[in-house]
Amino acid sequence: MLASTYQRSYEVHYYETNFMLEASPVTVLGYLEETATWHSETVGNTIARLNAAGRGWVVYRYHLQMNRYPRWREKITVSTWVERFQRCFAYRNFYIYDAGDNLLGRAASVWIFLDTTSKKPLRIPPEISEPYGLYPEPAIPGGFGELAGPESPTIVAAFTVGAADMDINHHANNKRYIHWLLESVPLEVHRQAFPATIEVIYKKDARYGDHILSQCQEVKAGNGIRQYLHRLTCPEKELELTLARTSWQER
Repeated sequence: MLASTYQRSYEVHYYETNFMLEASPVTVLGYLEETATWHSETVGNTIARLNAAGRGWVVYRYHLQMNRYPRWREKITVSTWVERFQRCFAYRNFYIYDAGDNLLGRAASVWIFLDTTSKKPLRIPPEISEPYGLYPEPAIPGGFGELAGPESPTIVAAFTVGAADMDINHHANNKRYIHWLLESVPLEVHRQAFPATIEVIYKKDARYGDHILSQCQEVKAGNGIRQYLHRLTCPEKELELTLARTSWQER
């Protein structure tokens, strides 16, 4: 393991699995978030330190690619590193391995450094960026393309942001957005396929009590892939919260 990378191991618990006894996409993103958080803790950019300074990180983009999802009781290792910093952005990457060091998946992400009171992005100072070191290898080369929302959504699901959905920044945690997006995909698709890729851009945050609409539209993909375009909105505030694209591989 390179000095500028960090890794952490996990065992998939029963309560983290779906009805296929696989770790759900939300669970996998939780492993990524946990690993990134511990990386920050180990280099001194602790939650306590950032909170005291009124600073924090929020995720802006994710691109997850999975060859398969780990199953109940399976042991995995997540490796993470920062590829680069650019103004207020940190480009963080991940690899996910099984117990035999086979690559299960990979992810690219972009995080924004901000003032937690004003919610305004801040240029990342050297005392924050330098402890991480850099490893200039993208997990997914060219991983952040344009995302289009559904033009004629055929499925709409509704949710309300509750206390259990909120994170330390007092808005809905990024993983809850993924849950709401995937809930709009028909159940038979979940049975027959798995989300091999999830691309998401977080545009606005959802707050406690907000009503969320999850819109979904299937688009042509081919090669046995089912692809969907997604949008989350908060109609009462006239906000577009999230755009996403998911591609589903037959099991």
